[in-house]
Amino acid sequence: IPLSFEKKGHYFGMRLVSGKIDDYSFEKKHLMPMGDGSLFLPISKEIRKSIKKEAGDPIHLLLVVPETPAEAPPELIQCLKDYPGKFEAFQALEKKEKAHWLEFIYAVKSEDQKVERIVQLLDKLS
Repeated sequence: IPLSFEKKGHYFGMRLVSGKIDDYSFEKKHLMPMGDGSLFLPISKEIRKSIKKEAGDPIHLLLVVPETPAEAPPELIQCLKDYPGKFEAFQALEKKEKAHWLEFIYAVKSEDQKVERIVQLLDKLS
């Protein structure tokens, strides 16, 4: 996958995607950098068995980049406002850093993980 797909500011050049390989659907897998400017999608043994393909076999690949909220969602704003000074501190962050936190929080699968990451944000804003 060409580097132009990579979104700047992601850790180690990784990019979170969902999609399908043939008829096998997957969610929240990381595209990894190859070191030459391209990205690759590691395919687990479980997926290879499911799609009945080996290395070098052609596949049909569909990738979808999950949407990250452009602005803090109401649930996050309310959480920040529940702690004195946290909302104001979040608003004072640079746009790029706010975007990083939004992606970090909303890229995870479970609500428990989101809560843990919101707690990390609250700690960072101390």
